[in-house]
Parts: sequence; C-alpha cells; structure tokens
Amino acid sequence: MRISHRYKFIFFANPKTGSSSVRQFLNPYTDVQPVLNYLKRTAENPFYPHITPQETRTLFENFGWDFNSYNKFVFVRNPWARLVSLYEHIMRNPKNKMDFTPWLYSISANGNGGGGDDWQRWRKYGAYSIEHYIKDEQGNILVDKVIRLEDIQKELRPFLTAMGLPDVEGASLNHSNKRKSASHYSSYYTATSRKHVYDLYRYDIVNYGYSFSSGKKRFWNRVLHK
Repeated sequence: MRISHRYKFIFFANPKTGSSSVRQFLNPYTDVQPVLNYLKRTAENPFYPHITPQETRTLFENFGWDFNSYNKFVFVRNPWARLVSLYEHIMRNPKNKMDFTPWLYSISANGNGGGGDDWQRWRKYGAYSIEHYIKDEQGNILVDKVIRLEDIQKELRPFLTAMGLPDVEGASLNHSNKRKSASHYSSYYTATSRKHVYDLYRYDIVNYGYSFSSGKKRFWNRVLHK
C-alpha cells in the first residue's frame, strides 16, 4: 500500500495485480509506506503491504485520520490469470508441492483465501475476490476506484493526474517482481476447473468484464512509459 497525506490518496496493494510496480511508481508521492511484512508491524507503523481497506479504516480511526477524505484505489485482475500467478509464487518454495488443480480446489475467494500461515497475507488475500477485498462486513465498498490491471496504461496516469499528482505523464512504470511463465495461464485449466473459477469469482468476472482466453497476448509485454 501507499498513503499520501499531501495528495490525499491511499493505494491498496491487492496481491498479484501488479501492485509492486505501482507501489514503486507512487513512492515519490508517498508520505507513509508500510513495514516490510505483516510480522514487522509496530504501534507507530501498523500498515503492511497488502493490508485491506477495512483494516486500514480502523487504523485511520485510531490515528484520528479521516479515512473518507482520501481518494482510495486498487487494481483488479483476470482471476484465471491471477490464480496461476499466485500458484506459481507459492510453489517457488520447495516445501510446497501440489499440482495446480488440487491446489485450486483448496482455496476460497474469502476467509482463508490462498491458505498459508496467518502472517502470509499476500497468500491469503491473493486468492480473495475483489468483492471480499474491498468490502467491509456490512457489504460497503471502501474504495473509490477499481482499475483493471489490463487497463493500467490508459487508466492509471489520467487518474493520478486528476488527483493532482505532478509529472506522472512522463514517469516510467516498469514491471517489477516479474517472473516469466513458460505457459499461458489457460494451459493450467480444464473445462471443469475453468468453470470452478467462474463460480468463485463471478463478481470480478461480471463486474469487470473478464473472460477466459487462450491467447498469448500480455499487456506487460509493451513498454510501460511514455
């Protein structure tokens, strides 16, 4: 996440939606950066990288900051692609040995999400639907803007410029934390598992216009600067 008191914004780093790149991009405009991980939280800085809007609202209240006065935004990503990215990230650890399909059926779109230890919030929230990441327990949406990661080039800079951030049109946006996958995400799925993801992430798919694709086009393949 990133917080700016000067420009009155909060960026929420929804895991596996290109958030590392956007966090780096926002560093020059940021007043509050999170600690490195959940276990390093302190009373002075209780914010961690993938904290949810609901958790953040509570912390803002504790600090006496007006959460509602900040422009809050987050990214969403095609869930079929995102889950493959999360799976590959988890399986980097040699202790984690599970084929994709049984792993896929072990996760949920809320609650324990992608599993792991409680402090591994990137893994837990990495499997959350955007609905469960951005809403509170009463179903209220706590962000002002949800941007499709696939639309990052055309959406991000105009949005930041409208908030008053200077020099964003000329700043480069590089893809950080990138690992090249040997296969397109579609190769991981069967017809049944593809439908399973649709059922779990219907909110994301319907509300943000996603579809399953067997193509090889990658939006990050283009140079992300002007």
